[in-house]
Amino acid sequence: MVERAIYIASTEEFSGKSAIIIALASIATEMGKKVGYFKPIGVKESFVPGREHLDEDTEIMRAILRLKHENSTICPLIIEREEFLESFMEADVSSYIESIKVAYRKASEDVDIMLIEGPHSFSIGAFIECSVPRLAGILGANILLVERFSDDSVVDDVLQAQDCCIKWGTKLLGVILNRIPLERMERAERVVKPFIEKYDIRVLGLIPEDKNLSAPTVREICDFIGGRVLAGRDGLDRVIEAVLVGAMTPDSAAKYFRKVANEIVITGGDRTDIILTALETDVSAIILTGNLYPSVKVFPKADQLKVPLILVPYDTYTTLQYIQKIIGRIKPGDPRRVGAAINLVKKHVDWERILR
Repeated sequence: MVERAIYIASTEEFSGKSAIIIALASIATEMGKKVGYFKPIGVKESFVPGREHLDEDTEIMRAILRLKHENSTICPLIIEREEFLESFMEADVSSYIESIKVAYRKASEDVDIMLIEGPHSFSIGAFIECSVPRLAGILGANILLVERFSDDSVVDDVLQAQDCCIKWGTKLLGVILNRIPLERMERAERVVKPFIEKYDIRVLGLIPEDKNLSAPTVREICDFIGGRVLAGRDGLDRVIEAVLVGAMTPDSAAKYFRKVANEIVITGGDRTDIILTALETDVSAIILTGNLYPSVKVFPKADQLKVPLILVPYDTYTTLQYIQKIIGRIKPGDPRRVGAAINLVKKHVDWERILR
């Protein structure tokens, strides 16, 4: 019998929902609770051949939480990321809701606390009457909102989410403001938190940005985008903290690359001048776009410096979009970031109120 069902949702991408779910699940397990996980609506977003039909979050959570159920039970409905309406033109809305309810009952068997993850937007699923607030009501769950903090406009997102919850009669448990830049933490505490709470919305956490949690390795980026390593394989375990695009003259690029550390550079495979410049400025890895091979003279230097050269078929803009999706994503068998997520939640979130 489920004692508590919590629907963790956000109004936009890259809020850090999955990391918080992993932390809450770990803490609940320490409390002696049996924890389940469910994602009603997933989105296809894998770029590795043969895995395009999978929801990456479901795969990761299933492995980390060691869930016994199949992916189809944990995530019963998966849609295309951009173009999906043709498949639903003659949709029987009630059938999708019923399939979600059946899968949820199965996934929540013998579970004390059920953690339900929303898609990357609060409104996804509305086209079949399966938006986050409506499904939360159907599944008997309270909503925990996780919002990435960049500026004061986060208040608008939170209040709009509250309006949606009121419309569907769903309880908003509270909000966690996540990934707050250190220089904005004081403002979040002094101004934003009391402003939100003025509207009877409890702020359950203010979590600062943590590079240990958000920074992936070169290997993770390469695996996620399905890249091919041409040279510098010994540097695949380097940590990436910044993503730069090399689309300028070599002189401008050199100044640009030296401003940051632990960066990955995206540039056309035919831009040998930019590749050589990047290798001279201590970058961590270089992604070569367009399936274009560089001059062979860059390979020995990349091997010597242990800077991976990774070939991808996408254009520069698409590659950048793909890489941004892995920032902050925790992989199974990654104790560094799992531990960082747990420590952040224990320190900065009122997890007892959430779980009890």
